[in-house]
Amino acid sequence: MRVILDTSTILGEDQSTFRYFSELVPRLRQQKELSLELLPSPYFDFPKEWSDSIPLPQPLLPKATWLPQGKIRKALSRVKWAIESRRQKQFYFDKKKEIPLFHSFLSTFPHSSQAILISMAHDTILEKLGLELGLDQSEQTKLALKKKAFEKAERIIAISDSTKNDVCSIYGISPEKVDRIYHAVNSDFFGAPVSPDQSQIFKGKHSISRPYVLQVGGRLHHRNFSRLAEAFATSGIQKDYLLVCAGERWSDEELCFLKKLGIFESVRLLPKPNTHELRTLYQGAEMLVYPSLYEGFGFPLVEAMAAGTPVATSMGAGSIQEVAAEAAIYFDPRNPHNMASVMSQLLNPKVALEYRKKGLENIKRFSWDKTAIETLACYQKAISKN
Repeated sequence: MRVILDTSTILGEDQSTFRYFSELVPRLRQQKELSLELLPSPYFDFPKEWSDSIPLPQPLLPKATWLPQGKIRKALSRVKWAIESRRQKQFYFDKKKEIPLFHSFLSTFPHSSQAILISMAHDTILEKLGLELGLDQSEQTKLALKKKAFEKAERIIAISDSTKNDVCSIYGISPEKVDRIYHAVNSDFFGAPVSPDQSQIFKGKHSISRPYVLQVGGRLHHRNFSRLAEAFATSGIQKDYLLVCAGERWSDEELCFLKKLGIFESVRLLPKPNTHELRTLYQGAEMLVYPSLYEGFGFPLVEAMAAGTPVATSMGAGSIQEVAAEAAIYFDPRNPHNMASVMSQLLNPKVALEYRKKGLENIKRFSWDKTAIETLACYQKAISKN
């Protein structure tokens, strides 16, 4: 069975795309019935172990990441993409007899109409929260592309039951066409203890001088950061604790907002931490606060639990309660006062210990080995119909 993984959408190590394929690639390579190929990213250099013994054409043109954002960079990117796409078509599809499966992480398509498409459904954030978040024309285009991908796909992988149900309901897709396959967590990595000396050096480097609560991931739109900042400001815990954020750099609007709330000096940011830095952050945190309005899965939930970090998160927000189950303490994500109250509860050592234990038990439900086995079964279903 010939399978092409579309890893071209990976932009960096901090992305869920990278986390997914970094766990899936080595496991699928162990399957003797698979002939695995990777579509290279024009923006990210894969780890050597990914491409070792796997056919991988190198991009012809340089990345030119030094160019500033703007019209010139966009125009050159379009030219580069057109050239690289043509080369990829020749490498992966021309003169090769076996029809491949094309496993797309996002709404991408193979360069051949003969390839069998496996598309992934991650969430329905835009569909369910578009009006609230201010849906613009570019996002409408993304929805049209997603709809086309679902229609053309032989099979769809949904990363939670919540996502599967939403996708089937919104797009009129038969549940028989959709396989629910959970993401997972590398518990061996996140649970491996960071030494006290390493932790102290790390905290000193990032000016983390007090105990802290942690926020991981994006902060815009559905990630609901503004209400978390309000909750932190009104809870009173900023006198003794820091709020540490792991994600994109601050925008000017965010900086003004933090100063207006009077918590600027109590907030720290680690821009785009790698997995090693994330592990250190999780293990040192008093809790993970995850105030999202909607998630298709929620990597930080299981990563925090694997690290033994208590979790406070949103109720009624897509897959969150499906994934976190009884192992998290919940708040109303649209109510900063309720969020602040729950955060304060979780700072109680007895309550924190209870949810640490529940989290470590809960993550046993999620295994990358199981994800790989179920993904292979999805491939076999797709092949059997062609």
